Amino acid sequence: MLVAYVSGHGFGHATRLCEVLAAVRARAPALPIAFVGTVPERLVRRAVSPPLTVRHQQVDVGLVQRDALAFDEPATAAACAAFEATWEERVEAEVAYLRAQGARAVLGDIPALPFEAAARAGLPSLALGNFSWDWIYRHLAPRQPSLATSAARAAAAYATVGLLLELPFAAGLTAFPVRERVGMVARRPRVERREARRRLGLDGRPAALVSFGGIGLPGLSRAALERDAGIRWLLPDELPEARLEALGLGYPDLVGAADVVVTKPGYGIVSDAIGAGTRLVYTERGDFPEYPVMVTELPRWLAAVHLSNAELRAGRVGGAVRRVLELSMPAPPPLDGAAHAAVRVLAALG
Repeated sequence: MLVAYVSGHGFGHATRLCEVLAAVRARAPALPIAFVGTVPERLVRRAVSPPLTVRHQQVDVGLVQRDALAFDEPATAAACAAFEATWEERVEAEVAYLRAQGARAVLGDIPALPFEAAARAGLPSLALGNFSWDWIYRHLAPRQPSLATSAARAAAAYATVGLLLELPFAAGLTAFPVRERVGMVARRPRVERREARRRLGLDGRPAALVSFGGIGLPGLSRAALERDAGIRWLLPDELPEARLEALGLGYPDLVGAADVVVTKPGYGIVSDAIGAGTRLVYTERGDFPEYPVMVTELPRWLAAVHLSNAELRAGRVGGAVRRVLELSMPAPPPLDGAAHAAVRVLAALG
């Protein structure tokens, strides 16, 4: 059995891990896979076919978010301290779980605790990611000193990993002793763009998808957006998962149907846009050290334009959408990272 662990911080970690697991499944149809984390089970089962076990279990803290654009540093420090107060019990529980399941390898994106459990259980481990939590916590520690302890604990666990599969937009991965670059892991639309637009009832106007994940962005002025009638605005409350499923569409199809995605730059939505060839309008996301790395590298992958938080929250988005539509897209990149990663995972399984 392969046991895959995912961070609970946002859906981007889960969607890319599921892409890798789907590539593993394509090469090993009978391999039992267990998926452990706190993301919705339906997201996992939609991407990875049986034999599959999904276990709902917290394995890290990540960051405590106020909303999609702001996180709460004191609350994050407090949550990390509470989680780590039971670190030994949690690690031993995972060791027992791995042994009971007959696990042969552990794959994680990218909670630290499961790697320590794998080491204690004598199992090979692989990590998948473009940043690590020791890097994030070390960055925040000058304002939240207790996070220095969290950073050190995470780094010690990461040091036990046999191989890190390093994704694009990478930074802060020095805790891992062995790293190998893999290509972009990205979901792709399954429904052709013209057909997806037809099912969604889109007309000839440019369509802008406002996407801020499961947290959403309270206070965004919908009325202000809709004053710009030259753009068709696609907002999350109009497009719940049940409606998309009724139309035979998934979220990557929605991204592919749009001309522009308006979002914060995180790996999940950025890679969805890359996979669909859709332009990006992005806004800042607080003092998160992944952000400048993403912004620097975005032009290699996508046509992208910046929009301030203030303009976004006031609904003044149309100008940025029109500016990005004037930009040329770079050549479509190879999206072979999941296949590359799957080969390394299967090698670890022997």
